[in-house]
Amino acid sequence: MGKRVFLVRHAKALKREEWKGDDCKRPLTREGVKEFREFIKWLLPVFPKRVKLISSPCERALRTAEIFAEFLKTDVAVDERLKPDAEPDDYTAVIKENRGNLILVGHEPDISLFLNSITCVSPAKLAFKKGAVAELRRKGDIWKLYALFNPASLKLKV
Repeated sequence: MGKRVFLVRHAKALKREEWKGDDCKRPLTREGVKEFREFIKWLLPVFPKRVKLISSPCERALRTAEIFAEFLKTDVAVDERLKPDAEPDDYTAVIKENRGNLILVGHEPDISLFLNSITCVSPAKLAFKKGAVAELRRKGDIWKLYALFNPASLKLKV
């Protein structure tokens, strides 16, 4: 099997209108943390044993990545290029610079735009909800969207 890349939208955060100050410091909600923990427990068997976890430096993405790290027993690397308004080329550069399987935690609409650029799947056809995980697999030079998991589609009790 070729390289596997998981794109993760941060879990539920406070709404912009509920937050005063730097948007990058906007935190996850208590419900968002609980829901994402339950989702990752359910989804854990999907992830490879060896994977590198890289996050946007923004609080909501970083906290989402930290929850992942607890379950995967790994560290979180921070990459400024995954901040909000990242371009598809930023995601591509992060993937090219890191060997092995990756989990990238970022923001919308950046993730959908990157997915479209690498797989030609239209963002309008995907429901990339908060906390969602998309798996991309590469064979040779071709990337394919292998799976999309949305916590909202599961009836998780939190």
